[in-house]
Amino acid sequence: MALSGLRVTQIVFVISNILFLIMGIAMLVVGAYLQITSSSYVSLLPSDDFFTASALLIASGIVVIVVCAIGFFGVWMQSQCIILIYMLCVLIILALSIAAGIIAYVFYGEIESELRNRLLEGLKDKEKRKSWDEIQQKERCCGVTNYKDWYGLVDPDYPSNLPDSCCDGPNCGSQGTTVAYDEGCYEKGKEWIQDNFYALGAAGITLGVLQVILVAVSCFLLVMMRREKKNFA
Repeated sequence: MALSGLRVTQIVFVISNILFLIMGIAMLVVGAYLQITSSSYVSLLPSDDFFTASALLIASGIVVIVVCAIGFFGVWMQSQCIILIYMLCVLIILALSIAAGIIAYVFYGEIESELRNRLLEGLKDKEKRKSWDEIQQKERCCGVTNYKDWYGLVDPDYPSNLPDSCCDGPNCGSQGTTVAYDEGCYEKGKEWIQDNFYALGAAGITLGVLQVILVAVSCFLLVMMRREKKNFA
């Protein structure tokens, strides 16, 4: 028996909504993962901007999951009103996603310079010294731009002294620049931001395409439901 146009549209809608739901769950999981296992660079920043961003990702995932539930309920009830509400919600999410993408693209260059400035601020915070030691040992780098960023911060009486994490061996920091790592940690942090920026960009494009498909399928579903209703009238 051949499937009706409405039935086919409902199946396409459900499949698309399942993919949307998976994206929402992924956003929730990634946001939670970033909250729990953030990069060492995050702990060097003097603000909670990163955690605000990951919390926003978690909130977005929850919103997507709720909207998907509305879509499933609407197609199950075959309610034009609920499907319309669902479509409007997807349109709002799509508009916000486009706005966020444009803002991220426009201010991407400023994010890099802001990272440098904030790392320099974090360098002067003694409470973040342990985090600096961890990142410098792991990445084999020293300071933000280079080892000179540490001048006068470790021991005011001996300005050229560096943290021991800036070099190999115990108490090597007292030997100053002769044993220090040449590369600064800023470039390493910028690479980490770029990797995550591109990954989030790819995910955003995928989500945007899926949302456009969902809006189109929702419109077609509404048309088919109205046509079906007229046929039975």
